[in-house]
Amino acid sequence: MRALMLARLIFSHLLLACLAGCAANRTADASAYGNLLAARVPAQENGIAADAAARLIASYPPARTRFALQHAAQDGFGRELLERLRSQGYAIGEFSSQTPDAAPPLPSAAGAIALRYVLDMAAEPDLVRLTLYAGSESLTRAYLLQGGAARPASAWIRREAAP
Repeated sequence: MRALMLARLIFSHLLLACLAGCAANRTADASAYGNLLAARVPAQENGIAADAAARLIASYPPARTRFALQHAAQDGFGRELLERLRSQGYAIGEFSSQTPDAAPPLPSAAGAIALRYVLDMAAEPDLVRLTLYAGSESLTRAYLLQGGAARPASAWIRREAAP
């Protein structure tokens, strides 16, 4: 059993290392971002949102950072993430659904950092991947869904865009 868990963890790290570059090079299309999971998993979404908020808090100081969300956050994960960030003192400009589909993403208003996320399935049915895009960097982590909870299956992988 331990060997299987270790193999999964090693596989997750290798998978994320290979896919981190691909995930960070998505287009600016707002429909390519958000919660892309086929089925809702509220308990797991809340745990992942708490972990994501903690990671953003570690990288960006609360009460001094403004985020400009670049896509609609109408899913459970997005609402939970925004609520957690706001409760810690972040100002967040939300995406307007009035923006035409062909329009570019919202500009960063008055020093706000562009924020996007992708929550999707990874290689196995019980492995999901979260990628946060904050400004020019991406943060990616895999989670193992077991027993109604989401447990980190990898470390955070940070990637900065080339100048």
